[in-house]
Amino acid sequence: MTQTRNGLVSVLPCDSILLQSKNGAENPLYELDNKIIGLYFAASSSLVCQKFTPVLIETYKELLALKDNFEIIFVSSDGDEESFREHFSTMPWLAIPYSNEAARDHLKNLYSADGRETPRLIILSEKGEVLNGIGEFLVYEFGSLAYPFTLQRIEQLRDEQEITKKNQNLQSVLGTTSRDFLISNDFNQVPISELEGKMVGLYISLGSFRSCKNFTPKLIDLYKSLKEEGESFEIVLVSLDDDNESFEKEFMNMPWLAIPFGDTALKGLPTYFSLNAIPTVVILGPDAKTLHLNVRSYIAEFGIQGYPFTEEKLRELEEFKNAQRDSQTLESLLISDELDFVIGKGSANVSVSELVGKTVLFYFSRLHCPPCRVFTPKLAKIYNAIKSNHSDFEVIFVSLDNDEESFHEYYSEMPWLALPYNDKREALLTQTFKSSGIPHLSAVGPSGKTLTNQAKDLVVFFGSDAYPFSNDKKKEMDRRLEEMAKGWPEKVRNERHPYHELVLSVRGVYSCDGCNELVVGWVFSCDVCGFHLHPECALMPQSTASTTDYNEKQQVKLDDDNGGNSGNESWICDGEVCYKTS
Repeated sequence: MTQTRNGLVSVLPCDSILLQSKNGAENPLYELDNKIIGLYFAASSSLVCQKFTPVLIETYKELLALKDNFEIIFVSSDGDEESFREHFSTMPWLAIPYSNEAARDHLKNLYSADGRETPRLIILSEKGEVLNGIGEFLVYEFGSLAYPFTLQRIEQLRDEQEITKKNQNLQSVLGTTSRDFLISNDFNQVPISELEGKMVGLYISLGSFRSCKNFTPKLIDLYKSLKEEGESFEIVLVSLDDDNESFEKEFMNMPWLAIPFGDTALKGLPTYFSLNAIPTVVILGPDAKTLHLNVRSYIAEFGIQGYPFTEEKLRELEEFKNAQRDSQTLESLLISDELDFVIGKGSANVSVSELVGKTVLFYFSRLHCPPCRVFTPKLAKIYNAIKSNHSDFEVIFVSLDNDEESFHEYYSEMPWLALPYNDKREALLTQTFKSSGIPHLSAVGPSGKTLTNQAKDLVVFFGSDAYPFSNDKKKEMDRRLEEMAKGWPEKVRNERHPYHELVLSVRGVYSCDGCNELVVGWVFSCDVCGFHLHPECALMPQSTASTTDYNEKQQVKLDDDNGGNSGNESWICDGEVCYKTS
């Protein structure tokens, strides 16, 4: 690419392109001379974009007040112009016009955003070089402090964060430079100093989510029991609710304290404590140092028996759970009081007794989870292939959807059985087969014992040959992966991602940004941009779209505009929410 006037021109080699502002005015590219640019790839239909866009707007406004060399360009992935206009009307920055499909497609191809999850925020330098390909993560983590989004700046911020953690105290965690108090549920101020010397649980919650609604009563029981026993323990709500009305509605029924709604401290705590699940209960010791990043599962399963959540206590509980696993059966997992069935298509009841002796996969997933939507059709194809040869095989969908309508919509796409929506057995299954995120697949053998919690990896690696999901299959996968990498380079350059070297490592299931296939095991990846290529794509490079390709497509689009008829989602998901985290 020829470097011409400014950074954006260097990636869109046609300086006659006009950028569209919110009021419909057209802005030439040269007005962005010497500016750092954020290319914002988003779609109005994406729930994650709906959550992220307001965060980005706040960061943008803060930067505008402090800097004069930063701009954001919206690159829409909406399917129609009306959706684009409605979405763009909420944004204070510029956009590639919806009519300029060639420019939008060129940028999506250039930055591998075509078919990838949105939102994505690519940060370009004044010269058009990629400063950071994971701008959305950095905005979530640091907000406007991330500017100018260079690796040096991010390393500096993370070093400062580590120093803060080493010197952590209640005021640094719960307060700000302008606030040294919390609020009670009658909205009186309570000095943070009153919590000094106490064990503190930070309850990170979003009240509208089913998982939080189901867990909060258990946390209230624990809190009241500890208070009755005179324990020096307090809980502080860290609300992720979108509006004050929702926050007040939930908080008024909670007997503990909270950080005031809308406070700046609420933005940083999820990242500070490496949030990867909602709800989460972080435990701070009497010295205000972090004891545990999430004791939610221990509270849900053991209640007050988990207190005081020390390593020794939690180790005891894990030993108890291991003993339980030794006697696990399918009946112990799926039969509870009068509930002795799952459901099939047409809501037909299927007795648990009909499943005893079979290999059963428990599939934890939800409708509004981008990785789940990619994995589900692959699993369905493999399910049908296994079922055609093995009648002693079944899959049970455990819905983590936030509402029953989403459950029914999602289950209609699946060929297997399901646990009824919001069934009380869900809690035991999620505790038994706990994972760091979804989609999650656990396999139980004919004896009812757990075969593996990595059944998803086996499915992606072996396909239908993953059956019977035994430990031997896991060993075979590991052996093949080790053999596969012999002779491979540790780092490669690839035309699909010319900005940085791609480094070889091993990871779980991921989506290749070269061919969009689900892959498990080896990956060539860029930590700067969150870009992943599986070895076949990384070691067999293909040419990226050329300037000639772009200009030809641009001309076709211009012709269509003059009278032609042109035709025209690294996630961490848990329960009802999906987060992008660094």
